Amino acid sequence: MADLTYNIESGILKGKIAGHHICASAGSGGRSGSKVKGAVNRLLANNSLATHIGGPGSRMFGPLPQGTYFLQLHESKANWIRLIPSAGNEMFGRTGFAIHGRGNIGSHGCIVPEDFHVVLYLCKLLKENKEAKHGDVTLKVYAEGTEIGTQLYTV
Repeated sequence: MADLTYNIESGILKGKIAGHHICASAGSGGRSGSKVKGAVNRLLANNSLATHIGGPGSRMFGPLPQGTYFLQLHESKANWIRLIPSAGNEMFGRTGFAIHGRGNIGSHGCIVPEDFHVVLYLCKLLKENKEAKHGDVTLKVYAEGTEIGTQLYTV
């Protein structure tokens, strides 16, 4: 069972890490979280039918693909959390997913919580979890009404 879940359609990130509850609104794909007015693509943002859109050379990006991910503090970017896909995930050639704060570009599939304090809290909990030598923290990404690992639409 995953520690955290992210529902692409509702944009809700929730769960527990070491007994600490998390519940936050977040966006994924379609430049969700962009600070630039009008930048968010409403057809792609949090659209589970668009998880296959993106990759090298693409100008448009859907949300991250459904599946299980391991959370790891980014080695060089402060307040970024890498999302390492489980071996069984269908990634559609897409890589480099993370949980991070808002910016001008917004999300190319990364999970971007609306409140930056959520990112800071997650980073704190992951650091404590690592120092305590607990196991990996996992995230299950799904779309409401679908089975984990089953895409609604594939190319």
